[in-house]
Amino acid sequence: MIRFRDTLLVCALAVVPRSAQDPAAFHAESRLVTVDVTVRTRSGETIANLERSAFTVYEDGKPQPITLFVRDDTPVSVGMVIDNSGSMRLRRGAVEAAALAFARASNPMDEVFVVNFADTPHLDVPLTDDVHVLEAGIARIDSIGGTALRDAVAMAAAYLTEHGRRDRRILMVITDGGDNSSVMSHDAVRERAERAGIAVYAITLPPADHARGSSGRHELDDLAERTGGVALHPDQLGDIESTAIRLAHQVRQQYTVAYSPLNQSLDGSYRKIRVVVRAPEKVSVRSRAGYFATRRK
Repeated sequence: MIRFRDTLLVCALAVVPRSAQDPAAFHAESRLVTVDVTVRTRSGETIANLERSAFTVYEDGKPQPITLFVRDDTPVSVGMVIDNSGSMRLRRGAVEAAALAFARASNPMDEVFVVNFADTPHLDVPLTDDVHVLEAGIARIDSIGGTALRDAVAMAAAYLTEHGRRDRRILMVITDGGDNSSVMSHDAVRERAERAGIAVYAITLPPADHARGSSGRHELDDLAERTGGVALHPDQLGDIESTAIRLAHQVRQQYTVAYSPLNQSLDGSYRKIRVVVRAPEKVSVRSRAGYFATRRK
């Protein structure tokens, strides 16, 4: 059985003996690691027409054999993680519009769920591809309480891991501040996302408490960097809808590269990934930073 999106994709071939007296069945097994890659020009424009030969993938510094290359607009399972704390009360309408703009600009075959959070996170919309259901679930008028950002990301990652049906899986976080209510640590949340192969995207708004906001931006920058997503920080509230649409287009213009690692052992170690792209002009390349070499349950 092959599941394309598994971090460790196991391929098995068995030759069944004709009788009980025949030798034991031959069983050959290898695994693939999948990496979603975004390539942009120096001006920030996404490049979506590169060939497979332009890509080289390194694991722990060693070039790896690429066995699969896809540049189609493949459907995604998306978790919307939306700040509903007290500081968002006057901004919530603009945030809801941005979240819906992201959903509408995404692949029509995407499935989306919504986690709203304040002191605690709540799953308000289970996975759906119905925009009208999303509209009802995103709309909130009770913005109150603290900001349990890390707990919300952890909850959304767990739900996405268990219920996501698409090969690619991402979280889209919209918030205006740093965490002040979570139980989970940043390192624990980051490891959960990395182990699940979930890319974290984020939009942060300029908060009234700039020190608290800087802390939140730093954590989201780190999550995005390690998982292959992007964190953007528009300066004005009026820019968040266009920012959300920009991120939706970027998700749709990614490459998916899979390689068979030369080191096939599943020893639990963290393997660093680096993708190099040869292009006619100078480009920036974004992908996840690595993976844990463990078997998926």
